[in-house]
Amino acid sequence: MFVELADVEERLPRPLFDEERPRVETLIKDAEARVRVAFSRRGRDLDRELETRAGDWLKPTVEWVLIDMVAAAVLVGMNAGVRAVSSTTGPQSDSLTYADVGAVSFGGVRLTNEHLRELGLVAGLPVFCAPPPMRWPEVY
Repeated sequence: MFVELADVEERLPRPLFDEERPRVETLIKDAEARVRVAFSRRGRDLDRELETRAGDWLKPTVEWVLIDMVAAAVLVGMNAGVRAVSSTTGPQSDSLTYADVGAVSFGGVRLTNEHLRELGLVAGLPVFCAPPPMRWPEVY
């Protein structure tokens, strides 16, 4: 395991409540599983790459990504996707506006495109230049 509960807790702006601790441990496992799956889907083995020279930068990066994924899920919590909140007292009115936020999800952790870039898992596309196609009929 790359990250422990204490690693996440010491980076949060508030202490964890006792009832949050089991959830955070589950989120850590989920985050690590998502990172491993992301490597596997690209035909790469995280453990093997950690044994090579890439491990010098990869291990701290994986730790940072895992902490970031878990912290976002813990701090946002049930407010995932909320963009605006308003409330009126007399004769009572409440309002919530939701937006699709890519960093957190209602179910737990999310591996964002920024995380994938940090881990070196961005798919590269070929860059080339081709001449424009000839017009029909092909007359020179």
